[in-house]
Amino acid sequence: MINFWNNATKYKEARYAAGMNFDLEEIEPFLNHLSNSILDSGLTQEEINMILSEIAEMNEDNELKEFGTFDVIYKGKPSKIRVQAEIHIEDEDKELVLYMYSTKKLVDVIEKEMLKVEEQREY
Repeated sequence: MINFWNNATKYKEARYAAGMNFDLEEIEPFLNHLSNSILDSGLTQEEINMILSEIAEMNEDNELKEFGTFDVIYKGKPSKIRVQAEIHIEDEDKELVLYMYSTKKLVDVIEKEMLKVEEQREY
């Protein structure tokens, strides 16, 4: 399930968002792919580790957590990506909805990468 909406409230540069359900083991490879293959300069491994660490501490069903706004470079231009997640817990299973807010152009690219993850699941 992929969600897209315009969130123009208080984040001028990060007013668009893409979100998708991820299994916990899919998050690190996705963030690494985005940071190392799509962005000129993306999230650092330290930032990715911080996000993963905070996700590991999420224990309450429907808990929503914001991890911060990160400076990235996309197609030679500085930009920002705000990352937050909502955890869904059923019995022992955890699933995460990862939300990434940024400019429309960058969110469109993130959306395409999320769709690729979704397509790979079907195989």
